[in-house]
Amino acid sequence: MKHLGLSVTVLLALVCSLTTPAAADFEPIPKELLELYHFQLEKNFYENEASFETDLQMLVAKIEDLENLKGQVIASAENLLRAHELSSELIPLWGKLWVYAYLRYATNTTDMALFNKIQTTSGDLKSRIQFIRSEVQRMDDETYRAFRDKKPELNKFSFAIEQALRYRPHTLPLPQEEILSQVDPYLTPWVEELFQRCVDRTEFPALVVTPGETLDVNLNYNRLINDASRVIRQDAWQGYFRSMNTHRDLYAFALVKSVQTRNKLAQLRGFENYPQAEYFDQFLSYNQATNLFNQIADHAELNKKFQLLHQKGIKAATGYDTVYTWDRSVAPKGFEKPRWDIQRASDLILEALSILGQEYRQELTSLLDPHQGRLDLVPGENRAAGAFAYGYSGAPWQFYSFAYEGYLQNVSTLAHEAGHAVHYTTLANKGIEPLYYDGPSYITETVAMVNELLLIDHLYVGATNLEMKTFFLEEFLKKTIRFLYLNFIAHLEATIYEKVASGELQTADDLDLLTKEMGSKYNVYYEIHPEYRGAWNVIHHFYTHPMYNVNYVIAGALSLKIFLELQNDPAFVTDYLKLVHHGFDRPGPRMIEETIGLDMADPALLADCFGFIDDKITQLKRLYQEAGVSMD
Repeated sequence: MKHLGLSVTVLLALVCSLTTPAAADFEPIPKELLELYHFQLEKNFYENEASFETDLQMLVAKIEDLENLKGQVIASAENLLRAHELSSELIPLWGKLWVYAYLRYATNTTDMALFNKIQTTSGDLKSRIQFIRSEVQRMDDETYRAFRDKKPELNKFSFAIEQALRYRPHTLPLPQEEILSQVDPYLTPWVEELFQRCVDRTEFPALVVTPGETLDVNLNYNRLINDASRVIRQDAWQGYFRSMNTHRDLYAFALVKSVQTRNKLAQLRGFENYPQAEYFDQFLSYNQATNLFNQIADHAELNKKFQLLHQKGIKAATGYDTVYTWDRSVAPKGFEKPRWDIQRASDLILEALSILGQEYRQELTSLLDPHQGRLDLVPGENRAAGAFAYGYSGAPWQFYSFAYEGYLQNVSTLAHEAGHAVHYTTLANKGIEPLYYDGPSYITETVAMVNELLLIDHLYVGATNLEMKTFFLEEFLKKTIRFLYLNFIAHLEATIYEKVASGELQTADDLDLLTKEMGSKYNVYYEIHPEYRGAWNVIHHFYTHPMYNVNYVIAGALSLKIFLELQNDPAFVTDYLKLVHHGFDRPGPRMIEETIGLDMADPALLADCFGFIDDKITQLKRLYQEAGVSMD
């Protein structure tokens, strides 16, 4: 699946902007290299649309071949095996078509034709192969054992078959499932398109930075929020939120209607609501997710503790009486926070992740080489928001970013998404069965987040003076502590689904009130900035990847725990790479325990994370004191 780096990062960047500008002549991507940092879709996918259409017809033909087994899937061990072999063959073919169409859309959101076509075909595919799951679910245990004895080749598909059996209570009769699959492309995908169209039509302010330079707030947010001028930073932050607020009625309409639709579809399949269906798919129970939200919320004050300490550092550096959210990127006088052009950033990431070994480095080097055509980073009009890695079984993955501007957040996002790209490319290289190519996203996000922690810790360890060491420790803390704030976002989304279902939430005003009520527990700035009430309409995942944020929460804790293990024992990398190289042929919690020895249900996991964060806050306090910052 697509992994958005952090489309939620859009909010996190707005909430805790990380950098300030370097020299005025800095080029994030050198002019002479701009053309290289675009996708080469004709090289990595299809030479032209005719080639796309050829594969589309091949996909249809393979589906028709598979349909010859309809009504006969469990008639014999041979048929059961053949059905799963053909299904496995469909995955990379469909993936190539889908990814190609989506990347064309992402780089030009007016290019919808092929994306719409594959969306329709996707729904048709789901409806036409639904019979396999339905027939497998009618198979009794004795028959299944007999088939496996007769055809041992079925063992490699055992987890896929067991997954179908696990969904027995949540599967409708075949005719109903086929109808739902046919209409699925028309039920919720419009939400993402409407969200993007609203953003595209929003008039964001253009701010005069210098007499000859005027920058659009949406296209150049990172550059503006890191400006030395407090007025420009304020205008950028407020301009973004207030501009997004102009279509709040449409965002609320889209969100509420999509929530109602997803809840109803989940209820038809025997779930209480859509969140419960999503948790079930990730091998989590509703109670487990709720308990996780509550346990982390009980430590929300850690985030405020860091924010208040950080404010003291800012006040000492600037003399400000009050620190506003747009001041959090300000630097001490005479201190220039670092920026990296794309080539330096690539080298830095390779160096920081060297602990992961030569095989990992080789795949990472290939991704970061612009001549491979797997990176698209140049800003422009009609580009999809956010950043993500995307690909399909059997081929190298790609990385897209709305814009690369050279700030630490951009470099960190590149390291994160490179984690996804290398992870999936490695699975393809190892010949992982396509049916096991993807799994619980909290595992894939864990792998990506470990990269970010390794990157910023590498910068911190290598810092040679007090100011730079303080800066990188601040940034490291923001990365480690973010799963608390992500917990707010994930919990907010789950609560939206609950309150829409109960009828308590219907309007943009309702969403504002709920966001402020829940966000204030985590963030001191919610009390002084009324714009934060509208944070719900800048979290892209709510519209594009609903209920995905819980994966970031779990991954935030797991990645920090893995980082701690790597710090304590570098040999732990061997176990960690077992997780990276493992296909998704078993439940996520079991896979984590069997590869890296962590029990997701163990309270000590979160306790270790909170203790480490608290220690780092204390360490930052000492650095502030060493610099002469008053703790009064």
